[in-house]
Amino acid sequence: MNFPRLMVLLVAGLSLAAILLPLHTQARSGKNLYPFDNKEDYLSQAGDFESWANTLARHREQRSLLLGCTAESKRCRGRLRSFNRMLDKARDLGPEEKVELVNFYINRTKYDKDHPQRLFDEQGNKIGVLRNHWATLYEFLTDRGDCEDYASAKYFMLRELGFDAQAMRVVVIHETRPRGYHAVLAIRLDKDTVWLLESDNVIKKRYHGYRYVYAMNEHAVWDHRDDF
Repeated sequence: MNFPRLMVLLVAGLSLAAILLPLHTQARSGKNLYPFDNKEDYLSQAGDFESWANTLARHREQRSLLLGCTAESKRCRGRLRSFNRMLDKARDLGPEEKVELVNFYINRTKYDKDHPQRLFDEQGNKIGVLRNHWATLYEFLTDRGDCEDYASAKYFMLRELGFDAQAMRVVVIHETRPRGYHAVLAIRLDKDTVWLLESDNVIKKRYHGYRYVYAMNEHAVWDHRDDF
């Protein structure tokens, strides 16, 4: 697959992940640690992918709304009232405890399946589905989201707690069972410790049955299809 076509599919989002990964690809056996250090997987700067770049820009614009919202403010909507309280509670915790708290807090939000637009080729055959956009943390807390929105919300919240962007990536994966394609947040706590934060309140510390498709943070996008 050439670069321009891959870019189109990445911009389209999670629902086109199946097109990126051949159906015959088999999952690795053993401990499939997320490949943070594989430089060959680097694809492009994050700004080259419009839908994700727009999400990053919206987050920067909305950040003041997040940090300015308190439990006593009547103008704060829904879970925004608890957001600063959770940040204050987390700042005195150790790194692992911060990750566990953020994972639990974000996963308390009710899952809201995206309502995407169907895509068809010139012959009228369905070729995929286009999601509207990736959610910011503000949008997620005020309007919920689905699995990739859980992952991006955790990313943005952990950035507020001082975690390095280079140690985190929103990762589209394929799980052999039961969910198929979905998204998680990968976070590296040290050289040999990578956790995958799921949307069902599970933190994966073992990686059997996972295939990594592509990943992103605020700096770059990585293509992992050739790792298998």
